Parts: sequence; structure tokens; C-alpha cells
Amino acid sequence: MNPLNFYKYTPFFLRKKFKEKFILIESDDWGLERALTEGSVEWMKKKYGKKQFSRWTLDSLETSDDLNELYDLLENFKNKFEHPPVITTNFITHNIDYSVKNKIDFIPLSSGFNKESEDVRDLYKKGIENNYIFPQLHGYSHYNLSAVKDYFFTDEGKESFENKFLFAKSTMRGNLSFLHGEFSRENSESNRIILAAEEFKKQFGFYSKSLIPPTYILDKQVLKKFRDCGIMLIQSSNRLTSSAKKRYKFPYFRKMKGMYWSIRNARLDPHTDYNFNHEQCLHSIDKAFGNNSPAVIDFHRVNFAGRYAPDYRSRTMTELKLLLNNIREKWPEAKFIHTQKLNDILWQPELI
Repeated sequence: MNPLNFYKYTPFFLRKKFKEKFILIESDDWGLERALTEGSVEWMKKKYGKKQFSRWTLDSLETSDDLNELYDLLENFKNKFEHPPVITTNFITHNIDYSVKNKIDFIPLSSGFNKESEDVRDLYKKGIENNYIFPQLHGYSHYNLSAVKDYFFTDEGKESFENKFLFAKSTMRGNLSFLHGEFSRENSESNRIILAAEEFKKQFGFYSKSLIPPTYILDKQVLKKFRDCGIMLIQSSNRLTSSAKKRYKFPYFRKMKGMYWSIRNARLDPHTDYNFNHEQCLHSIDKAFGNNSPAVIDFHRVNFAGRYAPDYRSRTMTELKLLLNNIREKWPEAKFIHTQKLNDILWQPELI
């Protein structure tokens, strides 16, 4: 290897190694409302054209149908592993309040959702009690609120708001970076993470120890705010970039800047635009174990949000079942853990 390239591979060579086969499934965007109604979707078709839709356009707040189908699948694996599958559910804590017309206002998670959405907070509680899910913090709103407030007063922003999907344009092909960057230095309101941490505690009864920045954008100026919130681990550090699109090179599962930095090294996303199916995910898990690393699977909420895309949910549930059956066959000794448990292990190295 060219020694000049060593820095490029530093995160790999200096990473912490693990003896046990840990598997984590990390799922982003829980609690986040997107299009509120079928009318919102029809408006988007007319304004942008269905060909411009990305998979995010038909994403939605998780419904009781989504959650019950997911929970039923996970329940079937309860007795098939000593440490059965649990999903780390990364939550947004505040959604746009569409009942307030003349300014941007928010509904906190502990107060529920907009009236067009189903209130699924009791199902969150059920999932936690049965160890199907374990919440962690994703952010306040998912968006750069400095940019959002400017956009709200444009003609396009007002039209989007009236159709109950202010962020519709940000889901269209060619615009996927629009309004994003909650933890960008360009967002003067990134300190709302303090409010998000408290809201998370109010809803779930404990503080989150880990966080994944929305759309993987993170500027170092925000890190002190994370530490002030009690964040001890950053998820998916191998995918994080600054606002200037510079990728970070922190050693994996090592402590830097007062926090540990985890990764995502596998993916389950069976959308036809991506085709990250169970076979590909199994290959990534095998590679992770070969490197003495936990296998950390990226599994966004959009994969099974079936309100507007029931076929996508069905395909995802089929692939998830195939994935778990194959894991049981190939690695029966594997231990599924959530991200907060990984954080506890990293801060107590004698347990590894």
C-alpha cells in the first residue's frame, strides 16, 4: 500500500475489534410525518409529476398496520435466537403544525401528531415493552430550520404548506439536499437539539445516548451541543459529511472528541431504485464478522411505511424475514443488540 494513502484507511486499521458477533438494525426517521393525506400525494403528482418521485415522496409516519406487521414478524423470531432481533428506532421529536397558518410552529412528539395522522404512541410503548424496538434520537425536525423559515414565506412554500407537505420538493429527484442539514453550521437553530433531547426523555422516559444526524450532515461546531445533551455515540460515522461534503475519518468504535463513533456496514433496502436485498445484506454481514466488527444494518423507516406504498412494505417484510432466517442458519450464535447497548459496551471495554 502506498504510505501516502494510509490516512484514507485509518478508520479501518485503527478501529476497535470485537470477539462476539453482534448485529444491529438501525432505522431512521421514526416519528417524522411526511405527506399528511392522500390529497397531498395527488397534489404532488400534478405539481411535480410522478416520474420525479423518489422513494421518500411516498414515505409516511408509521401506521398501526406498519407496526403490527413488523412486530408480528419480529415476534416469530423471539425463540429462534438467544438474543433476538431488536430495531434501533431513531426518532424525530417535532413535526410541523399545519393548524397554525401564519408561521412555522411544531407539535412535540409527546403531544401527538397532526389530526390527519394516526396516533401510534401506544404502539411505540408496546414495541419497547416487548423488545421489538429501542428508541434513540435522530433530531428535532430533520431539516435546516433557518432555510425552512425562509422557504415558508415563498409562493412555493405556501402552496406546499397548504397541501400539508411543506417539504415535498425535498423528496423529488434532483432536490434531495433541499432544506436538509439540521446539524449544519448554516442552521442557526441547531441548538434545538437540546429541546429534542428533553422531548425524547418526556416521551420515552430516558435520555438517548446515541444520535444519527439527519441525511448524514454534521458540522463539528454542533458536537458540543450533542455532548451537552448526554450523547455518547454517533451512529454511521463512515457516512457522515460536513456541509462542505468532506467525509470524516474517525477510527471506528473509538472515542474521539468525547464520543464514540460507530458505523453502518450493511444495508437492507429492497426498493427497486436500490435493490439492497437480503442476499446483499448477508454478504455485508459476513464481511463485517470477518473484520471482527459488529454488523450494523441501515434499515430506514421508509422501507416499511406502507400508507402510500403498501407493495414496498410487503416486499420489505419478505426480505426482512429471509434475512433473519438466513442469519439464524449461518450464524446461530449471533447476538442482536440495539445501539444504546453498543454504546454501553464501548464505554465498558472489559465486557468485550
